[in-house]
Amino acid sequence: MNEKDYLIGLRRDFHKHPELSFQEYRTSERIEEELDKLGIRHYRVSETGVVGVLEGGIPSKREVALRADIDALPIEEIEGRAYGSENKGVMHACGHDAHTAMLLGAAKLLAAQGKELSGTVRFLFQPAEEIGAGGKVFCKKKI
Repeated sequence: MNEKDYLIGLRRDFHKHPELSFQEYRTSERIEEELDKLGIRHYRVSETGVVGVLEGGIPSKREVALRADIDALPIEEIEGRAYGSENKGVMHACGHDAHTAMLLGAAKLLAAQGKELSGTVRFLFQPAEEIGAGGKVFCKKKI
Protein backbone atom coordinates (compact mmCIF):
# COMPACT_ATOMS: atom_id res chain seq x y z
CA MET A 1 0.00 0.00 0.00
CA ASN A 2 1.39 3.42 -0.89
CA GLU A 3 1.57 6.29 1.60
CA LYS A 4 -1.45 8.11 0.15
CA ASP A 5 -3.73 5.06 0.49
CA TYR A 6 -2.32 4.36 3.97
CA LEU A 7 -3.18 7.89 5.14
CA ILE A 8 -6.62 7.93 3.54
CA GLY A 9 -7.45 4.55 5.07
CA LEU A 10 -6.36 5.66 8.54
CA ARG A 11 -8.23 8.97 8.37
CA ARG A 12 -11.43 7.31 7.22
CA ASP A 13 -11.13 4.71 9.99
CA PHE A 14 -10.67 7.38 12.65
CA HIS A 15 -13.47 9.46 11.11
CA LYS A 16 -15.83 6.49 11.20
CA HIS A 17 -15.10 5.82 14.90
CA PRO A 18 -14.89 9.22 16.67
CA GLU A 19 -14.64 9.37 20.46
CA LEU A 20 -15.13 12.23 22.88
CA SER A 21 -12.43 13.63 25.18
CA PHE A 22 -10.87 11.06 27.54
CA GLN A 23 -13.04 8.37 25.90
CA GLU A 24 -10.65 7.69 22.99
CA TYR A 25 -10.18 4.00 23.85
CA ARG A 26 -10.61 2.52 20.38
CA THR A 27 -8.57 5.35 18.88
CA SER A 28 -5.68 4.71 21.28
CA GLU A 29 -5.77 0.97 20.61
CA ARG A 30 -5.71 1.62 16.85
CA ILE A 31 -2.75 4.00 17.24
CA GLU A 32 -0.87 1.39 19.29
CA GLU A 33 -1.65 -1.27 16.68
CA GLU A 34 -0.03 0.89 13.99
CA LEU A 35 2.97 1.75 16.15
CA ASP A 36 3.44 -1.98 16.82
CA LYS A 37 3.46 -2.68 13.07
CA LEU A 38 6.13 -0.02 12.67
CA GLY A 39 8.25 -1.38 15.50
CA ILE A 40 7.88 1.83 17.50
CA ARG A 41 7.90 1.48 21.28
CA HIS A 42 4.98 3.20 22.99
CA TYR A 43 3.29 3.78 26.32
CA ARG A 44 0.13 5.36 27.68
CA VAL A 45 -0.25 8.75 29.30
CA SER A 46 -3.57 8.67 31.15
CA GLU A 47 -6.03 6.07 29.95
CA THR A 48 -6.16 7.25 26.35
CA GLY A 49 -3.04 9.27 25.56
CA VAL A 50 -0.27 7.50 23.66
CA VAL A 51 3.42 8.34 23.28
CA GLY A 52 5.49 6.57 20.65
CA VAL A 53 9.28 6.62 20.96
CA LEU A 54 11.57 6.09 17.99
CA GLU A 55 15.26 5.86 18.84
CA GLY A 56 17.44 6.76 15.88
CA GLY A 57 20.29 4.52 14.82
CA ILE A 58 22.83 7.27 15.45
CA PRO A 59 23.25 7.93 19.19
CA SER A 60 22.53 11.51 20.21
CA LYS A 61 20.93 13.44 23.06
CA ARG A 62 18.80 15.38 20.58
CA GLU A 63 15.05 14.87 20.72
CA VAL A 64 12.06 16.18 18.84
CA ALA A 65 8.36 15.71 19.56
CA LEU A 66 5.55 15.63 17.03
CA ARG A 67 1.96 15.96 18.30
CA ALA A 68 -1.58 15.24 17.18
CA ASP A 69 -4.88 15.58 19.00
CA ILE A 70 -7.19 12.55 18.85
CA ASP A 71 -10.59 13.50 20.31
CA ALA A 72 -13.82 14.35 18.50
CA LEU A 73 -16.69 16.74 19.12
CA PRO A 74 -20.28 16.19 20.30
CA ILE A 75 -21.73 17.05 16.88
CA GLU A 76 -24.14 15.02 14.76
CA GLU A 77 -22.66 14.24 11.35
CA ILE A 78 -24.79 14.61 8.24
CA GLU A 79 -25.20 11.17 6.70
CA GLY A 80 -24.02 10.25 3.27
CA ARG A 81 -20.38 9.17 3.44
CA ALA A 82 -19.36 5.53 3.41
CA TYR A 83 -16.90 6.37 6.20
CA GLY A 84 -19.26 8.63 8.16
CA SER A 85 -19.41 8.51 11.93
CA GLU A 86 -20.90 5.35 13.41
CA ASN A 87 -21.11 7.00 16.85
CA LYS A 88 -24.37 8.94 17.01
CA GLY A 89 -23.86 12.53 18.08
CA VAL A 90 -20.05 12.37 17.82
CA MET A 91 -17.98 13.58 14.87
CA HIS A 92 -14.45 14.49 13.86
CA ALA A 93 -15.51 17.96 12.76
CA CYS A 94 -12.22 19.61 13.69
CA GLY A 95 -9.75 17.50 11.70
CA HIS A 96 -8.35 15.40 14.51
CA ASP A 97 -8.92 12.28 12.40
CA ALA A 98 -6.54 13.78 9.84
CA HIS A 99 -4.08 14.93 12.51
CA THR A 100 -3.87 11.40 13.91
CA ALA A 101 -3.47 9.85 10.45
CA MET A 102 -0.76 12.36 9.50
CA LEU A 103 1.22 11.70 12.67
CA LEU A 104 1.07 7.96 12.03
CA GLY A 105 2.18 8.69 8.45
CA ALA A 106 5.16 10.66 9.77
CA ALA A 107 5.93 7.78 12.15
CA LYS A 108 5.87 5.33 9.24
CA LEU A 109 8.25 7.44 7.13
CA LEU A 110 10.63 8.11 10.01
CA ALA A 111 10.63 4.48 11.15
CA ALA A 112 11.74 3.50 7.63
CA GLN A 113 14.71 5.86 8.06
CA GLY A 114 15.39 4.81 11.67
CA LYS A 115 18.99 3.70 11.23
CA GLU A 116 19.85 7.04 9.62
CA LEU A 117 18.18 9.17 12.32
CA SER A 118 20.22 10.91 14.96
CA GLY A 119 18.50 11.16 18.34
CA THR A 120 14.95 10.40 19.40
CA VAL A 121 11.55 11.21 17.93
CA ARG A 122 8.53 11.20 20.23
CA PHE A 123 5.05 10.92 18.75
CA LEU A 124 2.47 12.47 21.09
CA PHE A 125 -1.14 11.41 20.54
CA GLN A 126 -2.96 13.76 22.90
CA PRO A 127 -6.48 13.10 24.16
CA ALA A 128 -9.01 15.70 25.31
CA GLU A 129 -7.74 18.69 23.33
CA GLU A 130 -11.30 19.89 22.77
CA ILE A 131 -11.87 20.43 26.50
CA GLY A 132 -8.40 21.84 27.18
CA ALA A 133 -7.41 19.00 29.51
CA GLY A 134 -5.25 16.52 27.60
CA GLY A 135 -2.23 18.80 27.27
CA LYS A 136 -2.21 19.35 31.01
CA VAL A 137 -2.07 15.59 31.58
CA PHE A 138 0.91 15.30 29.21
CA CYS A 139 2.70 18.21 30.91
CA LYS A 140 2.35 16.61 34.34
CA LYS A 141 3.81 13.31 33.12
CA LYS A 142 7.49 13.10 32.26
CA ILE A 143 7.28 12.19 28.61
